[in-house]
Order: sequence, then C-alpha cells, then structure tokens
Amino acid sequence: MPKPSILISIRATAETEAEEFGRSFVQSLCDEDPRLVPEKLSITESYNDPFLGIDDFLANWWAIPVKTTVDGQWRPDSFDGPFWIRKSALASRGRVNHGITDLRHHKHPGKIWFECRWAKDVNFNRLFDAWVKLSHPSIGMLHVFTDRERRGSQTEEESWFETGSFGGPAKPGLPNIGWAMAFGADHATDFDAARIRAGGFPVDEIDDVTIIRVTDKLSDVVDDFDYFSRRRAELKSLFRPGLFWITEEPNEREIV
Repeated sequence: MPKPSILISIRATAETEAEEFGRSFVQSLCDEDPRLVPEKLSITESYNDPFLGIDDFLANWWAIPVKTTVDGQWRPDSFDGPFWIRKSALASRGRVNHGITDLRHHKHPGKIWFECRWAKDVNFNRLFDAWVKLSHPSIGMLHVFTDRERRGSQTEEESWFETGSFGGPAKPGLPNIGWAMAFGADHATDFDAARIRAGGFPVDEIDDVTIIRVTDKLSDVVDDFDYFSRRRAELKSLFRPGLFWITEEPNEREIV
C-alpha cells in the first residue's frame, strides 16, 4: 500500500514571477526541513539539472520569459515556472505555474503545487501558512491523502480532489474540503467565519485570506481518520449548500 502523502495546492493571485516572491518561496521550503530541499530541476519534467542553491534557482529557473501569440497578436510577457523533484529520503515533487496575462492585460492566477511523502515531524502546516501569506490565494488546500481516500477507480470529483484541482467558470464549486483550506475574496460569501469558529473549528486570518482547519492537528488525518472524517462532514454543513461536489465521506472498505 502506498504511504500517506501531503498535497499543497494553491491558486495564487500574487505576482509569483517576481524575484522577491521566488526567493521567499524557495527559502521557506529549504529552511523548513533539509529533507525538503529540491534535488533536480526542470521546466519540462525531464529533471536532468541539479539544484545548485537558491541564487542559481532564481537566476536560471524561477521565471523564464516566454513570448507567445494569440490570434496573430503578441500576448504580454508570460513566464515558465520551475518543476523540481527529490528522490532521497522524504521524496517530493513540486511546480510553480506563473499567472498568465491575456490580451486585455487581465492577469489570471498562477498555481503552486507540492506533493511530499508524509512525515509527522515536518511542519507542513507552517509551510502552507507561509505560502498562503506570500501568494494571496483565491483558494488553497493542505491535505494528507491516505488509503482511506485513494481508490483504484475514481470518480471525476475524487480525481480533482486528489490532484489538487479546483473548480472554475465551466465547473463552479470545489471538489472537497482538505484538512486546511485557504479562502480568498472570491469565496467570501461561501461561509460565515464566526459560525464556523463557534462550531469549534480553527479559523485564522492571514491578510485578506481566511484559513479554516478541520481539526487541530494535521496528523489526525493519518492517526484517526474516522474523527477527521466526522468533523469534516460537520464543517461542510456550515458552508453554503452545493459548494462541494463530494458530499459523502469515504466508507469503511478493505484495501486490496
């Protein structure tokens, strides 16, 4: 059976391509735990180049300018972002997709995506908070996926949840609630923070973003999934109806 894995997925509204953002982002990753430092880098997932430190990462990998055309018109500058991977102890992988500016000079959100093998002694919650503060997300999630939520055959909604994908204009709503969710202004009408706090759920504010956690400890998802699952169902009932696509908690089942 696969080991539990952490997923951080953030739809970022900040200028992620800025060098200052990149330095703070990768510094927070490397400082959190030596086992999170990237080993190989890529912009195509080939991973042939070594991570040579933060300065090299920023200069050569963080934001690579790209010129493209749309219907014969030059689109404003956009940037390719980095992919990274680590195969040593505490294997992980991640990527940053910088936001795209369209022909009307409207900036579409970027994305931060990070997956890592679960380790109880790594403070993934602190890392998530640091990235939320940096990125000013419209939506973000931190979760631990265990066999209780993994299936060999998934529904579309379950697949969206496990890959850290969020809804959009063509598919409004959100797949599910992860252990921690960051809600920006786009979701301000989806919940009443005071009501959720009164229900005993941890609620924090970082600038204009509300972070709601299902339980006090991320490890509850691994150590006591039944408790986490029960609390998640209770939390979900405090949001506006129809927001989440997945409405039922996983049933007990034999893992083959």
